[in-house]
Amino acid sequence: MKLHKGKSIFLLFSLAIIVSACAARTGTPGATLNPVSDPTQTPALLATPYAQQPAAGICASPDGQAVVITLNPDIPDPRCSKARPDQKLMVINRTQASLLVSIGKFEDLLPPGGQFTVDEPFGEYLAAGVHQLSVSPCCSAEIWLEEK
Repeated sequence: MKLHKGKSIFLLFSLAIIVSACAARTGTPGATLNPVSDPTQTPALLATPYAQQPAAGICASPDGQAVVITLNPDIPDPRCSKARPDQKLMVINRTQASLLVSIGKFEDLLPPGGQFTVDEPFGEYLAAGVHQLSVSPCCSAEIWLEEK
């Protein structure tokens, strides 16, 4: 009987310690949490490419500040496009349906005839390599981002 009573006392003592530890408060009432570091100083996370070489044999190499991908009912034009880190993306929906378009951290629902422009250059959100411009429910395109 003493052994059972000793276990009960130990269990109650352990429970009291746990409850008191959980009830202990630190800091001031109503204090807000602060970030560990300044978020403006953290390095940008770049989306990882799924390949180093594109599946399409030929990739367009657009000049200028924008890489334009036109989504047609059957296939995107171009299916593959090379891009420089300083270029930006523009997507045009030439279908009769709304399309969900995403790449890296960006996503938009494009209505028929609508367009989607990413204001950040590719090099700020994608790592070098081949990325997929995901289009749902239809035809995706590849963007081959060159090294800086």
